[in-house]
Amino acid sequence: MTDHRTGLSPQEIEARILEFIQTELLSPPVTAHREDDLLSGEILDSVAVLRLATYVAEEFRIHIQPTDFVIENFQNAVVLTEYVLRSIASRDPGSTDSALASPESAETRG
Repeated sequence: MTDHRTGLSPQEIEARILEFIQTELLSPPVTAHREDDLLSGEILDSVAVLRLATYVAEEFRIHIQPTDFVIENFQNAVVLTEYVLRSIASRDPGSTDSALASPESAETRG
């Protein structure tokens, strides 16, 4: 399902995040997959995490509050995508379209 606020599906948001990590933050042969622990120290260092946060804020036009800069929001690409979607939804609270809808629920709504 595409979120009307971004024009992107959750999968597209996740793909953009992973592409940025892969192309801008990592050097071959290091790779990152959607559920890899980005904060373990083996994939991203602290400077790379700050660059990732800056990218996400700019790319998806969200404001990352200092209280949101926690492991639970940046652990991996999956939870970071969920954080982006929640942030977008809170930016546009009047919307009736749920940015967090799963692809399965989108299919049932037709």
